Amino acid sequence: MARACLLMAVCGVLPLRSGDAWAVVQSGQALAEPEARLHLDLPGGSLDAALKALALRSGIQILYAPGQVESRRARPLRGRMTLEHALRYLLEGSELQAERVNADTFVLKAIAAPAPARAPLQAAPETPQGPVEIARVEVTGSRIPRIDIDAVTPSPMTLITRDDIEASGFQTLFELLRFQPGMIGHHPVAIAADGGPSFQQPFNVAATTSLNALGPRATLFLVDGRRVANYGLTSSELGGLTDLDVIPLSLVERVEILRGGASAIYGADAMAGVVNIILRKQQKGGEALARYGRSGRGDADERRISLSHGIDTPRGGSGILAVDWLDREALPGDARDWHSRDHRREGLFDWRYPLGYFVDGRLVSLQCGNAPADVALDCRFDPARYTDLQPASRRLWLYGHVAEPLWEGATFEFDARYSEARQELEHPPFHASVTLPAGHPDSLEDGSLNYVFFELGPVVNRSRNRSLDLDAAVKGWHGEWAWDVSLSHHENRVTSRIDGQVSNEEIERSVFLDRYRFDGTPNDPAILDTISPTFTLHGEATLQQLSAGLEGPLFALPGGEARLAVGGEFIRNGLVHRPDARLLDDDLALGTPKTALDSHRNSGALYTELGLPLLDNLQAELALRFDAPQGYDNRFSPKLGLKWSPRDTLTLRATAATGYRVPSLFELRRPNVIEERTFVLQTDELGPCADELALTPSRSLCLVTLGALENPDLEPETSRSHTLGIVWAPSPDFSLSFDHFRIRRNNEILPGSAFDDLAAFPDSLRRNADGQLVAIDRYFENVGVTDVRGWEAEMRWHLDAGDAGDFSLVLAAHHLSRVDRRAWDGAPIHDHAGYGSPNGNLLGSLQWRRGDWTSTLGLRARGPYWVGSPDTGCPRFNGGRCRTPGRGVLDIDVAYNGIPGWRLGVNVRDLADRDPVNYDTERDGYDVAYDDPRGRYVLLSARHRF
Repeated sequence: MARACLLMAVCGVLPLRSGDAWAVVQSGQALAEPEARLHLDLPGGSLDAALKALALRSGIQILYAPGQVESRRARPLRGRMTLEHALRYLLEGSELQAERVNADTFVLKAIAAPAPARAPLQAAPETPQGPVEIARVEVTGSRIPRIDIDAVTPSPMTLITRDDIEASGFQTLFELLRFQPGMIGHHPVAIAADGGPSFQQPFNVAATTSLNALGPRATLFLVDGRRVANYGLTSSELGGLTDLDVIPLSLVERVEILRGGASAIYGADAMAGVVNIILRKQQKGGEALARYGRSGRGDADERRISLSHGIDTPRGGSGILAVDWLDREALPGDARDWHSRDHRREGLFDWRYPLGYFVDGRLVSLQCGNAPADVALDCRFDPARYTDLQPASRRLWLYGHVAEPLWEGATFEFDARYSEARQELEHPPFHASVTLPAGHPDSLEDGSLNYVFFELGPVVNRSRNRSLDLDAAVKGWHGEWAWDVSLSHHENRVTSRIDGQVSNEEIERSVFLDRYRFDGTPNDPAILDTISPTFTLHGEATLQQLSAGLEGPLFALPGGEARLAVGGEFIRNGLVHRPDARLLDDDLALGTPKTALDSHRNSGALYTELGLPLLDNLQAELALRFDAPQGYDNRFSPKLGLKWSPRDTLTLRATAATGYRVPSLFELRRPNVIEERTFVLQTDELGPCADELALTPSRSLCLVTLGALENPDLEPETSRSHTLGIVWAPSPDFSLSFDHFRIRRNNEILPGSAFDDLAAFPDSLRRNADGQLVAIDRYFENVGVTDVRGWEAEMRWHLDAGDAGDFSLVLAAHHLSRVDRRAWDGAPIHDHAGYGSPNGNLLGSLQWRRGDWTSTLGLRARGPYWVGSPDTGCPRFNGGRCRTPGRGVLDIDVAYNGIPGWRLGVNVRDLADRDPVNYDTERDGYDVAYDDPRGRYVLLSARHRF
């Protein structure tokens, strides 16, 4: 047992009981001198974890029964102090004191009451109790495990604890992350509008976030340090997405957000940062959670029930089983007055669509005989009123984890997760400009009709999303080295169905043969069913991963032992798309062609990381990763991190890294383009045309098709990133950090065509066998550069006010100083910071704990941002309203813990309930990335532990 203790790095706190007798397993570590001043950096949290960390750091023994410290908490401890001072600080207010037994051993005793008399050994059978283990956790940004999650790291990192999650009142992981500083939310409503309102093909209904204005493909999401499968369908604008809603927030233990490049540690997709979601692994007894929420306007109801229970195995293992169910009602588009394309309330124009006949772009007569009464008043169609602000969803999650000892120093771990979601999202009825043939009773010579197919009902997406994750690992120790081997399988299957859309073939047949009417005359229901079939798209994304790693001490340095982590991994990605026959035939009106796909790619990687405590106050971290993706060149990605503490209260930190990301299977796609014929001016660059119209002897037009193509020859994107920061902690109750960052992404994959720059998109010109121009295609190419610079800051403050309670204040801010983008070589560089999205946001919380009550006041704030773009400026029709104002939202959470085993809470988000304001006329009155359309929202919760 002594050997196992040493190997498990648990020797700081090792009480063993035989009956009621104490036994101690010696650690064999070099013991700290009692008089020595120790440099400590311990996280706040449970007293048990704090004592374990202190024991491991100092090499002492602290003996106590687990029940003595259960449910007790300790404040963060940072600074240089004696061991006795550190123990007094941690035990303050706990009614416990540490009594020294010898030079390196302490026993915890109650202050007020004497220790109970020892019962005779024969009074009860012996019940051996194993060592109380100090879990060494792998913190995001390093493969070298540590004890102290909250300690200062070379890379800036945000930690969201379980307490933070409960106080937030958020129901989903997407909601929690979208409001974090530096994050941008990609809402299901926005992702469903893939390509903009012209395409009306809402197949994708997923939710994700991204860091530092670099999009989802630059942010890597991990669950327990492992990659997961992407959402099964491809977004034509964003590519592959990690659907955050497949992970139940009620089962998340903590979230770690590493800011800055981390490709040297985790490989592709980690150019802007990494989000690691850590799930709960064990639990004492059972827990039941019930929540019910409703908006202040009496809609958008949601209900959640979560059950979990800890398990113990006969061999001494442990684990958890859990089930979670969430039912969320839709929020219709007309449920909020501000949700409209009529912007006159903001002093702007009415941008609703006029319905009727147009000649040469001019409205000549109104026609909306089939419209409902509210539209028929003025024949103006407002798509926003028909677009759901929130989809209806019903989700089920199942989760299980078990850790089982195999032999001394080895453990088998197994995780299984299953998620199923059914969602329904309504969009406006299908609408288009229709040119009717001559002789049709509703046609107008040389005119077209702006028409909405109200008779078909709304365009509705109904999707079923199933996700399965299986992880198996064997972990153990050999001497002082830890090793692990893991195998995982992840899959996400999506079936997406759209009703209310229009078949190209059937509507043309109905117009020409059956005389489909557009003047309000009722059409035969059989014809309606024929022209509006159900369109179905199936998608499946899979990921299998085999990995192995080794970590341990290498050699001694003045500041401690150098530690080395080495390992490798093999990954196989798969992507399958199965459109139905109509989609394969490009029969979806105003849609883009869908193709069947069955692709797989293998990749391998080797990595190494070295932690070097050069001095007591100087630490270096070196990482190097070698990636060998199938079909692309091999690549090395290095990273360097430094941390220097010139004073006990001051730490300087810096990182420098490179990134490498091969195009994923999701990026081998076509841009969203609706094929059409148009005239372009003939130039020498375009060459001869197949269909030429001469205007003058020296001036001609070419009739070409505007199309799109897939580029199979995309190359990897690369990046360089730097961070430089300072952390000041003058006392254990106060800390302040400030970090500057810069990320430059090169060889960026962007869509374009010859209309943008022929040199950048040379394959855009499609010619026939005679070399004559017939089409101009849009496609993705490696042409862009984005250079992002900014800073982020965080302040934490704690005050013990005695009888008045404990107060904690946390403020975190993020600011983008510049977002320089160059679309292709030779193109001008424009600074996009503050255009289309705020360049600064703030998240704050003030918590008050007193007795059985905990109250938290939260602040979510974003800055103003410009309408338009830096190259075109503000639209003239905005009349000077060119900057959407900033917005701050206050939330409050109150929890009562006075009933044993219970936590009762009420959470109110958006206390002021102010309507959003947005001067971008394309956004229908609000910003879906930052604004919660529900307004004031009340959530009641009850949790019982048994």
